[in-house]
Amino acid sequence: MSDNSSRITAIVNAKLVTPWSVVEDGVVLIEGERIVECGPRDRVDVPANALVIDAGGDYVGPGFIDIHCHGGGGHWSWEEPYLFALSHLRHGTTGVLPTLVYNQSREEMLAGVRNIVEMEERPYSSAIVGIHMEGPYINKKYGAVTSPIRAVDPEEYNELLELAGDRIKVWTLAPELPGQEAFAEAASRYGIALSVGHSEADADTIFSFVRHGLQIGCHCTNASGTTPSPSRYGGTREIGVDEAVLVHDDIYAEVIPDANGIHVRPLMCRLIRKAKGTDRVIIITDAIDEAGLPVEPDDPYEDVRYIEGVGLSGSKLTMDRAVRNMMRHTGAGIAEAFVMASLNPAKVLKTDRDMGSVEKGKLANLVIVTGDIEVRRVLLRGQIVE
Repeated sequence: MSDNSSRITAIVNAKLVTPWSVVEDGVVLIEGERIVECGPRDRVDVPANALVIDAGGDYVGPGFIDIHCHGGGGHWSWEEPYLFALSHLRHGTTGVLPTLVYNQSREEMLAGVRNIVEMEERPYSSAIVGIHMEGPYINKKYGAVTSPIRAVDPEEYNELLELAGDRIKVWTLAPELPGQEAFAEAASRYGIALSVGHSEADADTIFSFVRHGLQIGCHCTNASGTTPSPSRYGGTREIGVDEAVLVHDDIYAEVIPDANGIHVRPLMCRLIRKAKGTDRVIIITDAIDEAGLPVEPDDPYEDVRYIEGVGLSGSKLTMDRAVRNMMRHTGAGIAEAFVMASLNPAKVLKTDRDMGSVEKGKLANLVIVTGDIEVRRVLLRGQIVE
């Protein structure tokens, strides 16, 4: 990337998407890596020598942040983290967590984390903003693959924490398993956000982990247990993991919004958003290596991988598609969609001072999109992504 640090870049003729509204005829001024001014055209002076990017009346919003993503562009995130991130970057994801999977062996998981941590610095490396460990300490009853899920092992998790430390931003676990409280305490020392997933924990157990940093309901309504049955009283309904996530004000709900509502039914997307509120929903892809590759025109499952006889096994989503689907399923406006796809994940990652919204002083991680979330241009730290 070239160095434009001494020159202002001005994005003009833009609809600026803020967390609260859309600013018509907006301008964003960028110097180096950061936004130095933004707002309505009549309130922002564009320097005469600025490098001008004409948005053509399209929307300018914060780059998407995907906190749950296993692969993309034909690559698994732990094998080729840079190429994986680059494939999603071109779809507007300026922040991504390479996500390890629960069915990796101890040796595979350690090697994958090491590969990410020791990745060579390259022009767009900053798109990788941490690591998500999905397991391996989850309930083997829930998930597409159930081996080699294993018991909580202090030797293993301490080795991973020593290797990656606060580079690990999210860790998914089943709180009901023996040894989880000690693990949660160890993870909390690194500020890791815990996620309840692949679990059948009861509400009291889930809530007790909030003090250890449990902040996320992992891909709600997917491998998230079932409503306990039979109930204590005939003809009544008990509380399961999803209901517990919905009711707790401090827990965010992850949602995988594929086009046909296979992961989460469209009406369920509406219910989750209505119950949690826009400011507690996080759009994710849960993408596999096929994400971002051309979709077969006659594929009945379109943007998910569905194996007959096995079931769902991840999505082929990129964040632009996921955001578009969430808007269609729920009726959310574009400002609300960017909150769910950018600002909320930034808050969970504790990076919202630098990213997640179009505001003065923040990193110029930006996307220019149409009203249908077709990506026109992506900027990472002020540089146009080629």
